[in-house]
Amino acid sequence: MARQMLFISFAMTCSMLAGVCNDMSVVFASTSPFVIVVMTAYLRHERDGNDAIAKIAGAAYECFDRVGRSSEHGRTVNERNSH
Repeated sequence: MARQMLFISFAMTCSMLAGVCNDMSVVFASTSPFVIVVMTAYLRHERDGNDAIAKIAGAAYECFDRVGRSSEHGRTVNERNSH
């Protein structure tokens, strides 16, 4: 199975204080652009905030990408399931 390259255009700003990590991004997904703001606090390690933000942003992208590729009835139509 060939892998498809995915190019995502986005603009972001990040703010960090001790124990706090915030990120705001405008993601220009192919059919469903969206804005996401994630704020974390009470972090033991900075990396915990970055990891949480990455997981949340990934889930949001997958959701908006799926919605953007779906029909008005919520079904994603592609080569495999269009027959």
